[in-house]
Amino acid sequence: MPSHQRYCCICKNYGGKVVDGKKVSMHRFPADLRVRKVWIQRCKNTRPNFVFVNSDQTRMCAVHFIGRCGPTKGNPLPCFFPKAEGGEKVYKLSTMESVADIDLVTSTEENNDTSEMELTTDNRSPDMSFENDADGIPVEGNESILDISLRLHDYGQFRPVPSIIRHQCQQAQPHTVSVSTQTDETRIPKTTSTQTPLVETASNGCQATRPAFTFEDVTDDNSKVLFFTGIPNAGTFKCLFDELESGMKVNNLGRPKSLRLIDEFFLVLMRLRLGLLLEDLAFRFHISVGTCSTIFNRWVNYLDTSLSFLVKWPTRKNINDTMPQRFSRKYPKCRVIIDCTEIRTETPCSLQLKSLLYSDYKSHMTWKSLIGISPSGIVTFVSDLYPGSISDKQITKKCGIVDLCEEGDAIMVDKGFLISDLTTPRGVELIIPPFKKKKKQFLPHEVEATKTIANLRIHVEREMERIKNFRIVQGTMPITMSSQATKIWKICVSLTNFLPPLVPNR
Repeated sequence: MPSHQRYCCICKNYGGKVVDGKKVSMHRFPADLRVRKVWIQRCKNTRPNFVFVNSDQTRMCAVHFIGRCGPTKGNPLPCFFPKAEGGEKVYKLSTMESVADIDLVTSTEENNDTSEMELTTDNRSPDMSFENDADGIPVEGNESILDISLRLHDYGQFRPVPSIIRHQCQQAQPHTVSVSTQTDETRIPKTTSTQTPLVETASNGCQATRPAFTFEDVTDDNSKVLFFTGIPNAGTFKCLFDELESGMKVNNLGRPKSLRLIDEFFLVLMRLRLGLLLEDLAFRFHISVGTCSTIFNRWVNYLDTSLSFLVKWPTRKNINDTMPQRFSRKYPKCRVIIDCTEIRTETPCSLQLKSLLYSDYKSHMTWKSLIGISPSGIVTFVSDLYPGSISDKQITKKCGIVDLCEEGDAIMVDKGFLISDLTTPRGVELIIPPFKKKKKQFLPHEVEATKTIANLRIHVEREMERIKNFRIVQGTMPITMSSQATKIWKICVSLTNFLPPLVPNR
């Protein structure tokens, strides 16, 4: 048979095997604790060495149930089990209404004619005492609810936790309640400690280990909020999250998630701002690396469209209203200041890609983007990422920023942007430092113009420094992130507009 075939934990049947003219179906152990304990006890009565490992792995075939068709709503309990010495052991009780207590399960029935005797689960003696936690979960002796959740692991409801955490929680929950208060829903009990619980139930009902670091840990210090997220203060963070939350809930439908939405958003911003590895974030937030990668990719796709409103091309009136005096005195027509910056990336295997990505300026494989800021220092334009070998003139032509300018506007650039053939036909002035050409030295007015332009154009360099404070674009981005590199770049640019303007209007 194929190696992936599922086998019954009691007999030799497997999924799809034909028995008495019917194909055998395989069934997981139920999630309901009361029903599952009866299943487990009856398996142990048949096979003393039976060990229940995981409901997602262990299967029981349909021939052990009434009608040989698997568990039904009316008959959820298995009744037919093979004996080691031959023959079949039959339980008369097949419904939960016939079982008085989840810890008292029928055990032996010889020759199909005697009533079943009561046995306790896990081969305990009938007179063994029980303890319950505050929510009615039965606990044997000093066994904690975490030990029960680990022993009766059910995928999607419980998450294994380190032994040291189990030990700490065991010391905080010595409660005794009647067994009759047992409930079907397993929850982690609340502790009386003032500390945040190490294990808690999320709002969506999925029990998970609390992240070691959450946004609530930094809300009291705006400098920490800025350091970890790149957003200036906690109030701005909460306003932005409130704006994004409703749309993300629609995109987040499906099975319950391990983290709250605000923790996911905090995780994504930490990766962008600090450039942390997925393994590091997975350890901090107590999730798997695969889950961390999925969360990051999902939020990047969402933020790319949701934050686009932060980078908008302003009207001429808005530029005039916010123009600092130092610009209005010298270059009142200036609409935008542009410059290009590069992000390092890994060397690809393809020779063609190597030739496209190699930058003569950086002597490295890079991606290149054009940034445009208003005279007040707000980012008003950002292009996609292009291969590092592209020239400043070519990237200006492809990104279409000149098409956004109106007749009579002016663009401030450095000497690398020889784009007068693109701006002059449109009636756009080009503010560029003068060239010496064949002259031995600059004339006095040319020296003054060079200084003035340099003093005003420096703000676009400061803005690019702000963007690269998001360390995910500061180092060498993996080539595997090429499909999302442009989205990540634009998100980082958009978030910088939450910071105060670069050019004060004095």
